[in-house]
Amino acid sequence: MSNNNIHDRGMKKWYGFMMPEHVAETKQMWIDSQKINMPIFDEDRISEFEQLIRYAKDYNLYVDLSLYEDGFEKKLLCCIKSIDQLMKEIKVVTEEGIEFVRFDKILNVTVID
Repeated sequence: MSNNNIHDRGMKKWYGFMMPEHVAETKQMWIDSQKINMPIFDEDRISEFEQLIRYAKDYNLYVDLSLYEDGFEKKLLCCIKSIDQLMKEIKVVTEEGIEFVRFDKILNVTVID
């Protein structure tokens, strides 16, 4: 008898033993384990972000922003239109439209030449 005839259903066979609440809790635990903590940047790194943002705005260049959103990193390809120092946010234009990004949500800035 060959092992090629065996059809294993994988985890499907075990879900019958798990209540829906347990399945949802297991999925939520996996999502929580993937989350990252917001790093704390020193003044030099913040200054570098500000210089890159101003440079991209002055020369109308695209920027690849890495943003912190609910424990996950979100990438945003955009063009910077204005910088609001008072509100501590930047106005960006993406494919979806205009968005406002707060300074404290920025993880990384990459200018695309």
